[in-house]
Amino acid sequence: MTMQFRHRLGALLIAFLMGALVSLLVTLFLPKQPTDTSNQAKPTFGLDDKDILLYLEAITQIKQKASSLSPDITRAQIVEKTLRAYLAQKDPCCDYLTREEFRKFRESLDETYVGIGMEIRQDRDGRIICLPQPESPAARAGITPGDQLKQIDGVAVEGKSLFAVAATARGKPGTEVKLIIETKTGAEKQVRVRRSNVTLQSVSKRSVDGRPIMEVSHFTRDTSGKMRQVLQSWQRDIPIIIDLRGNGGGDLHAAIDSSMLLLPEGKRIVSVVTRNGTQDYKSKAAAVNLATPVYLWQDEGTASAAEVFIAALTDNDRAVSIGKWTAGKGTKEEIIELSDGSALILATGNLQTPHGTRYQGKGLKPTYELKDNRADAMPYLNKVRELAGAKRTGYRQRENLLLASP
Repeated sequence: MTMQFRHRLGALLIAFLMGALVSLLVTLFLPKQPTDTSNQAKPTFGLDDKDILLYLEAITQIKQKASSLSPDITRAQIVEKTLRAYLAQKDPCCDYLTREEFRKFRESLDETYVGIGMEIRQDRDGRIICLPQPESPAARAGITPGDQLKQIDGVAVEGKSLFAVAATARGKPGTEVKLIIETKTGAEKQVRVRRSNVTLQSVSKRSVDGRPIMEVSHFTRDTSGKMRQVLQSWQRDIPIIIDLRGNGGGDLHAAIDSSMLLLPEGKRIVSVVTRNGTQDYKSKAAAVNLATPVYLWQDEGTASAAEVFIAALTDNDRAVSIGKWTAGKGTKEEIIELSDGSALILATGNLQTPHGTRYQGKGLKPTYELKDNRADAMPYLNKVRELAGAKRTGYRQRENLLLASP
């Protein structure tokens, strides 16, 4: 295939893709037409049929003459690849999911699913980082937080979307998946993990060195309710510690609802900036606790909805954060299901903190940054003790001044 022909095919594919995307989105958002349309003009989509024909012609030529491609490749596969290539080129947050990938993605939204019990995130260098849940099949197989995922069942994950990679890891219970992992020391190893029914608790309470800690692993529609239960049973004279390390996010509205549990009414939680303007989300429900000090733990794996939660509490002076800079996932995505059961994932807005800061690609700086690279909780807990002790000392000093006053 000559370079000129390659360029021509590339131009044909992109030309159609632009039109096809517009057609899909317009079709989805146009109001439904009445059943009786005999006296009404047919809706127009602003797309010339020549664009569709041009793309079909290009696909036919590719299937018939491209020596670098398998002759068995289908039109659907070419459409899938061109959609993915275009979206990845424009925005790494956008993606296209096949019908099967989208089905598995929907299943993963439930707290019980069949998989290996591991979340993944993409760091700023594009590497896919493993975040196995405690006591999960992935953790028992020897995968540790921070390991880099290189392959799944012999297929490299580089350049693939997180949604597609996560979908590949799921399957029937009892089946085995082979992963190639690069450890934090740079060594590569093969890990075999057996899929099983996994139950992920988005909120749990544990004790570290005698201190109660609420751990929020991700945000789902049930998270705010579970957080409410934990907060209602929390002793008021004990600081609230919320561990958000490795929390890759989840449902934006779940993070908003969870923030309301600790904020006064009327406080701005997050702003979403879209093509149509800016929408502010404010606290509008009665809080569970407005008095007890709150300490938030964060790291490089804290992203998306978890960053919304942290910014809402710290910008409103309701909490302080401890740890590392967060991942910097500051966009809102929408999932648009298509007619064949596949789906588009599109970034439709940028997120702003209550102070108006955009953090996409930058992350949130902690109130108190830790230089200690230990993975355990003790450096975080020691900082909480230091801050809580200083606060109590300040209270005592003020009390002594008042008592000494004439």
